[in-house]
Amino acid sequence: MTAQTPADVFEAMHDLMHAYRRRMRAAVHAIQPDLTHNEVRALLFVGRHPMRTQSDLVEHSGADKAQIARMLNMLEERGLLERVPHPQDKRSRCLALSPAGQAVCEAMRTSRRSVTQQMLQGVAQEEEQQLQALLMRLMDNLNE
Repeated sequence: MTAQTPADVFEAMHDLMHAYRRRMRAAVHAIQPDLTHNEVRALLFVGRHPMRTQSDLVEHSGADKAQIARMLNMLEERGLLERVPHPQDKRSRCLALSPAGQAVCEAMRTSRRSVTQQMLQGVAQEEEQQLQALLMRLMDNLNE
């Protein structure tokens, strides 16, 4: 067996994320086949952060304002998203999931939990916590 290098660790992380994304894409396709990856991410963002604005989504995603506007319009036309008046600023609109959007997000969360449980099978809770701490430290190192 050859010695592993730090690059091997990140290659394994890369492979793991590809396998995870492949499983999640299949799950999303089974739930709502016409959603793109970015649309799924937008719906999940709105589901996790209700009553946020389009600007918040632009900032979170790093995508172009016009691209986000088009995507949100399409999600609204499909009945998955609603724009509601901002509680403090009546000139602004907040993003909210419609009942259909909530159902899609809940199905995606259920799939995510299932895939995550399978991925963490045989991993002790202490090891999971260590992994979480290590990953957060790596993110902090990159964000410095």
